[in-house]
Amino acid sequence: MNTPDMSELILKRIVAINTIYKNDNKTVTRNDRSTYAVTMKIAGRTTYFCKGKKYVSDVKNMLFIDKNAKYQWHMDERGKCVMIEFEADMPETQFDFADFTLSDPAAKEVSALFLSAANLWDMKKDNYMLKCKALFYRILDKATAPEKQQYLPSSYRHALEPVVNYIHINYSDRDITNETLAAIAGTSTVYFRKMFTKAYNVSPIRYLRSVRIKKAMELLISDAASISDIAEMAGYGSVYNFSKMFKAETGVSPSEYAKAYSNRVKQ
Repeated sequence: MNTPDMSELILKRIVAINTIYKNDNKTVTRNDRSTYAVTMKIAGRTTYFCKGKKYVSDVKNMLFIDKNAKYQWHMDERGKCVMIEFEADMPETQFDFADFTLSDPAAKEVSALFLSAANLWDMKKDNYMLKCKALFYRILDKATAPEKQQYLPSSYRHALEPVVNYIHINYSDRDITNETLAAIAGTSTVYFRKMFTKAYNVSPIRYLRSVRIKKAMELLISDAASISDIAEMAGYGSVYNFSKMFKAETGVSPSEYAKAYSNRVKQ
């Protein structure tokens, strides 16, 4: 499918980041768009209609909407989406809509970036606009980058698959180290780190941190435990260290993330 060339996009201004959460069954008409937009469902499904074509937005599809586009949309499944409206210099597009279908891992990451941007926009704390712009570019980069089908020798796969499975099951264990993971892979620590980084484009400990933060995000929005309990369940020895790592990854603190998500759900 043809899609806009986002590589030449120069962001001028983020106009708004809106969380749309509707319960009715109405079809909405939009004839007054003057900005570009990217949008993604956090939950549910919405169908857009433009010039006789249908575009589906769900948890695995990010939509680009051109400025001046005239369209209708209908929420098929109850849920919510985040829409980033922006002004930019970019090549003229030949279409009003374009969809970017993402793999499951990429979709989860892009969804988390949309939520982080919405949180920052709602809080409007120090440097929020700069941080939102940074997240916007990360969204575009992740959503438009071609999936890398990297060939891994069978020896790599046999060594690393047990390690990745171990991380996803035991991420709450605070004693996980490169040495621990290298032992599971059956290699020296130095060789293991090189092999893992080559395969996943990130160090083993950075990968572990990403898994921990994503699990923490799920627990925070479920309101199933206190932040101190979530810190422990995510493998952090203190709330301070957990909050520091969480903010470095998402741009907001755990309490801010949970509060912003709760406020949007109540809307």
